[in-house]
Amino acid sequence: MPEVAKGSKSALTGTRYVVRATASRADAVDLMAVLLGAGNQVRSDADLVFFNNPVHGGVELTAGGEITVDLAGVPGDVQRVVIAGSTEAQAARFAAVPDLAVRVAGTGEPITFIPAGLSTETVVQLVAFYRRDAGWKLDAIGQGYAAGLAAFAVEHGIDVSADDEPAAAPAPAQGPTVNMEKVRIELTKDSRDKTARIDLRKSRGEPGWVLTVGLEWDGRGAKYAPDGTVRQYGEGDLDVYFFCRDEHTNAYIVISGEPGRQGSLDHWPYIQHSGDALGPGVNGPAVEQVRVQPTENGDLLLNVYQSVDNGLGAINKFGRPRVAIRYGRAGADGRPGPDADEIIVHVGNNKNSFWATVAHIDVQDGILTVDGETRYSRLFDERMPGLTTAGAWVRTPRGGPTGRSKSQFGEGLTRYEGHCGAS
Repeated sequence: MPEVAKGSKSALTGTRYVVRATASRADAVDLMAVLLGAGNQVRSDADLVFFNNPVHGGVELTAGGEITVDLAGVPGDVQRVVIAGSTEAQAARFAAVPDLAVRVAGTGEPITFIPAGLSTETVVQLVAFYRRDAGWKLDAIGQGYAAGLAAFAVEHGIDVSADDEPAAAPAPAQGPTVNMEKVRIELTKDSRDKTARIDLRKSRGEPGWVLTVGLEWDGRGAKYAPDGTVRQYGEGDLDVYFFCRDEHTNAYIVISGEPGRQGSLDHWPYIQHSGDALGPGVNGPAVEQVRVQPTENGDLLLNVYQSVDNGLGAINKFGRPRVAIRYGRAGADGRPGPDADEIIVHVGNNKNSFWATVAHIDVQDGILTVDGETRYSRLFDERMPGLTTAGAWVRTPRGGPTGRSKSQFGEGLTRYEGHCGAS
């Protein structure tokens, strides 16, 4: 039974699937489903399938507590069917269900997904069936809500007002619910959940909003003053590569600071690199980043090559390396201004692998999700990590790029584009 990782996307070949949640504690989790149309919103409150509304739009909650999904029976204006689990009826949180597993059975071998890092949540989006081109895919989500069912419902446009309240006058038609909350998050190796999200729709189409993703570091062997400023650093550089995957075609392209490889905002993958950083400057850290057009669905790996011309060494020897994702109105320098959303991922743990993936960033229907779990290539392997056709991280992809000396070859990889494999 194949087990998929959080964030993976699996192509589906059948039309009928059964979703089960299992744990050592019987009836620990209650399943529900929500059918979502444009803007990730329900079309009406009837799109929530639960014990009081067990059958709707090709989706059924069975007497045994399973969810069956007949994809052929899902209405054409439904883009996504999210399967969620709740522990509210048990007056518990998901920390009490450490062995939770989700199994999706249909045509072919069943798929297993084990959501990790759950603690205070009482509602968790487990998996989702979503349309892609003429078919369907399965998204392994594992994202929860400590605020419970009400937060889950409101995010998807479901009316949670009490039945005994007087009916209010109809409100003017609104667009999709957008999370306008300011995001300021730091993820470290000690963070229980290594994921964070930004709702890119909050710009509401206003021009001048900018999304940047980059790696920053203070310098090899940096020494710090008591106030945290950099006092001294040695020579040394990091080679930063942005691996971009198209969810429609599974084509990939690698963007870097090397001449001719910096990408463009005018064509896929709609990413522009700011240029190769040879080290920190007098007034700030070394920065290699890309500007990303935030309307494109797809995956972005931020890969760091720490071998060959740079010499063998762990990434955290380069002075507080961190991934910075920022989104907001552009400032005077054209980058996100001081009021921008910001997710900082602190990386590095003394491993000497040649390659490190320090962030996996997924944009889906206007929501940017960052997976800040640092992952490493095999020891002494020059192959660059990549993604499969399902969007899952793979340590040594077949036929993928291989790292090499820039000083000898002029470019750091053997190839910069191709197609993702199945495994």
